[in-house]
Amino acid sequence: MVSRKLIALGAVHVVVPGIFPTGCLPIFLSLFGDATGETDFDGTGCLKPHNRLTEYHNSLLRKQVDALQRKHHNSTRIMYADYYSLVYQMVQEPEKFGFSKPFEACCGAGGGKYNFDVTARCGMEGATTACRDPSTRLSWDGIHPTEEVNKVIAGALLRGPYCTPPILG
Repeated sequence: MVSRKLIALGAVHVVVPGIFPTGCLPIFLSLFGDATGETDFDGTGCLKPHNRLTEYHNSLLRKQVDALQRKHHNSTRIMYADYYSLVYQMVQEPEKFGFSKPFEACCGAGGGKYNFDVTARCGMEGATTACRDPSTRLSWDGIHPTEEVNKVIAGALLRGPYCTPPILG
């Protein structure tokens, strides 16, 4: 684990991020959305099997972070950043955060619900230009978050309940 190496090198503050809800990313919705049944989607429109796997990964990661926190509590402040819960909340309530079209990539090709085509990703030939206002979208290119999402994440990790222990605490 990289965190152990950082601690060995003398790091005194380490933030270990969990993974976004992968079942809500345009790339996975585009690639697997048609191959699954309606029961594979949650009420928000995300792929349940992908999110269950991500939740499992994050739970195992959290256990490792907890163990590191106990072991190094006197020397290193180790924080777990819960990206999953925060981004899932953005998908569930995009308007609350100033977003629209939570499943549609800003830059890409393919149109439709996801504006994503693996053969014409953002920057590749055949991809369309970026959307008019990227700050209203969650996904930049179907894989990565937009700058605005990163700003919301940074603020929430610093001030909100999405980092354990809190960064500013």
